Amino acid sequence: MYQPRLTLLTLGTLLLPACRLAAQEKAAAAENSPQIAASPARISAETLRKHVDYLASPKLEGRGTPLGKKLAATYIRKRFEALRLTPLFGEGEFFQTIPGPKDKEGRPTVMGRNIGAFLPGTDPKLKDEYVIVSAHYDHLGIRGEHVYPGADDNAGSVAMLLEVARVFAASPHGTKRSLVFLSCDLEENLLWGSRWFVAHPPWPLAQVKLFVTSEMIGRTLGDLPLETIFVLGTEHGTGLKQVVDGIEMPAALQVAHLGIDLIGTRSDYGPFWSEKIPFVFFSGGEHPDYHQPTDTADRLDYERVAHVSKLIYEVCRQVADAGTAPEWTNDPVHDLDEVRTLHRITQVLLETDDAARAAGKPRLSNFQRFTVSNVKSTTAQIIDRGEVRAADRPALIRWSQFLLLTVF
Repeated sequence: MYQPRLTLLTLGTLLLPACRLAAQEKAAAAENSPQIAASPARISAETLRKHVDYLASPKLEGRGTPLGKKLAATYIRKRFEALRLTPLFGEGEFFQTIPGPKDKEGRPTVMGRNIGAFLPGTDPKLKDEYVIVSAHYDHLGIRGEHVYPGADDNAGSVAMLLEVARVFAASPHGTKRSLVFLSCDLEENLLWGSRWFVAHPPWPLAQVKLFVTSEMIGRTLGDLPLETIFVLGTEHGTGLKQVVDGIEMPAALQVAHLGIDLIGTRSDYGPFWSEKIPFVFFSGGEHPDYHQPTDTADRLDYERVAHVSKLIYEVCRQVADAGTAPEWTNDPVHDLDEVRTLHRITQVLLETDDAARAAGKPRLSNFQRFTVSNVKSTTAQIIDRGEVRAADRPALIRWSQFLLLTVF
């Protein structure tokens, strides 16, 4: 997940001598395509785990070095090819090159590559409209002596993307609108991959009716006992909240709506948001292993990843088949659902801190506890009142960003 305070990595960190890279590619080639068999219509925890085990493995070097990113990109492309998906870019190209600055000799360089494929729609009138499901594949790579595997950020979502694509490709019916499967590079570098895609789309952006992406869907916010997946952005697309709420969910997963203004731009939805294209962002939220070498494949809940993947599949399917596509709205209606979500987070935080303090290991500092208690009290008052007023919004944004930046 993109962290706004991060700066762009220097171009030097993206380059290695060609001879070393070629040798490493050859050594890894035999392991680049682990065999994954799965039921055509089923997204399983076991299959998702196999994707993540490979993408977050040490040999991919945190998907931030030239070798690691090349192996990850090749892995994704091969699966698109195996599904007989149509390349998204140019003449038969799965890759969209993201250029870098010219070198000292004035020659062009390459900073990264987006990967895309699509399934053509079946309706003659709607097939030129697109629903994009996306997950960035890059991560932080190697820093110092540590590899940053990026299992939850964002190998789990790439696994989702591959499995959703597989299930759609296996369907004998297709969808009315075309489905695009997009994995952007350089999300960790100021969202540069998705920015480049939006600036250089394969077709006019007005033809994109929905952009869906996810990050960190394999764990919960702060590792709290919350069976919650946060859904953000539906307030800007007509009918999207109703689509999400109408999907039957297992008891092990609860949907919690939040307004995107509560967290701002933190993932690849940002450039689409700026262009006023309806989008939905799915995330479990940050946890202690976020952007750490400890974000490893063994720490994900793969049943949870499977549940979220099925939810994303169903949202995309319904929108791709709907007679009317979502339309952008500049004036979202904020209801009590997100206030209840914030209230529930603060309640669980305080309960967890109570237990930790009883064991002599407080989770929250006294200042954090005081602030969390204030947020809990404020949200309780709004819930008791039964309505969200315009004057409440600035405070809710401040409280949400405080929790994000100082508690989680």
